[in-house]
Amino acid sequence: MKLLIIRHADALDIDGNSIRTDFERPLSEKGIKQSIRLRKSLENAHLMPEIVLSSPLIRTSQTSKLVFPDIFSQNKSYFERSELQPGAYPEIICKIIKEFNPKSAAFVGHMPDVGVFVSWLIGASGANIEMEKCGAAFIEFNGFPRQGTGSLRWLVGPQWKYR
Repeated sequence: MKLLIIRHADALDIDGNSIRTDFERPLSEKGIKQSIRLRKSLENAHLMPEIVLSSPLIRTSQTSKLVFPDIFSQNKSYFERSELQPGAYPEIICKIIKEFNPKSAAFVGHMPDVGVFVSWLIGASGANIEMEKCGAAFIEFNGFPRQGTGSLRWLVGPQWKYR
């Protein structure tokens, strides 16, 4: 199985007026540009997953929709799950992925969850992997994702451009 793990793109801060909670924080203009750039790079690398799993927070939802517009438009392959909010456990993410039985998937989430998840999957649970906003990791597995069974193929920041 192939798995993309993506941290949401740059978002606006809570301002006390239109953005009152962390849940409501939308992408900034920078975040929109980061997401579009990642989409183009993933398309050039021919890395479009069968399913996309996302935290339900606004910034992860927007990142998912900009990076994977074709998946989102199909409505059957894009899933927001409350269990994927900040604080998501690696075991829960794996369980949700397995429910869908895909050959390839993407998970769009938050730090530190995405960094912890990458570390856990490649067997480096004590590592401190810091993913930049709109950064992505690509991990391959024989079978479904489980602790310590993944091979990290690459970890990139938002400036990455696949040629």
